[in-house]
Amino acid sequence: MSLKLNVPTLTNSQEAQKLTEAIATVDPTAKVEVDVESKTVTVDSPDSNTPVASNALI
Repeated sequence: MSLKLNVPTLTNSQEAQKLTEAIATVDPTAKVEVDVESKTVTVDSPDSNTPVASNALI
């Protein structure tokens, strides 16, 4: 399952790393791509049953 999130408060690579780490705590197999310039986070998870956004970002 792939999920693209708009994160309007994303401003730097440190925040991007924190988001990546937070998502990894919920789904260690997820591929996370963060684009600071466009303020987007794309999460590709082979485990479609893991509610990545609701657990990692709250």
